[in-house]
Amino acid sequence: MKYKVALTNPKQHPPDESARRLLDRCGAVLEASDCASRAEVVALCAQADVVLVGAAKVDAQAIRSLERCRAIVRIGTGYDNMDTDAAAEAGISVANVPEFCTDEVADHTLALLLAWERKLISGDGQLRTGTWNPLHVMPARSLRGKVLGLVGFGRIAQAVARRATAFGLKVMYFDPMFPSAAKPPDATPRDSLDSLLAMADFVSLHVPLTKETRGMIGLAQLRRMKRGSVLINCARGEVVVEADLVRAVKGGLIAGAAVDVFETEPPAPGNPLLSLPNVILSPHCAAHTVEALDDLRRQAYEEVARALRGEPMRNVVNRASLAAHSIARQPV
Repeated sequence: MKYKVALTNPKQHPPDESARRLLDRCGAVLEASDCASRAEVVALCAQADVVLVGAAKVDAQAIRSLERCRAIVRIGTGYDNMDTDAAAEAGISVANVPEFCTDEVADHTLALLLAWERKLISGDGQLRTGTWNPLHVMPARSLRGKVLGLVGFGRIAQAVARRATAFGLKVMYFDPMFPSAAKPPDATPRDSLDSLLAMADFVSLHVPLTKETRGMIGLAQLRRMKRGSVLINCARGEVVVEADLVRAVKGGLIAGAAVDVFETEPPAPGNPLLSLPNVILSPHCAAHTVEALDDLRRQAYEEVARALRGEPMRNVVNRASLAAHSIARQPV
């Protein structure tokens, strides 16, 4: 028999012929099913040698049910939907694709910033309902000289910084994960989150969702921001306490927000963010371009192939108890 590779989200990440040919060369067959529950994950993956995960949640209980798995590959950068500690305890290596969507999310961040500052959404709405008002943007502010504060300073945030400086924005950052990281010449580090929030005209979030970052922007942090400032979130919805953001926007603690991610996705119809006029929303699409998704899936399947061939995977994010991040058994 061949190796089994299980794919939990084929509608989100449909496998193409090149992926199937790669697995075939490794002596593997692909079984795919969209999994919305733990029971569905277990049913699909219990006998898999490698698991490919999109949006499905793979918790500790699901991981304990994986009888033969030695590697899980997340088709994406974030891996907050998986219990990596439980996987390590089970001897299962978890890998991701860290280079995915750097340019796309940086572009989207700047698009939201510009759409907010130039009031593109409201202007479009007015024009479509018959109102011609070229002054709808007033009082407009020049971007040049304004401060963009980046929370987190990894690949995406650095790409945002490069774009922002071209618009004349002054870039500052605070990285809670790597406070002593190398300091590029076009961005100024701050020694605390509070000092960054107090100085920034725009605050953009670029941290992964971890135990430390979950809820890191709540009412206390929003109160420290300038009253005319804007919060931009293209990271993860749960980094922000959503109810506190609504309260801050409604109460005028900040001018508004631009949000691509939500605590619960999709947001419920009654979510108050949907009715706030000074909030711009997009449906967790910052990473999406044809080129980025094609490259993401290619890299994910190449990581699977390395595991199947017994080679070390390139982007392991946990420390499995096995000495090598590879499949230790032969096909049965």
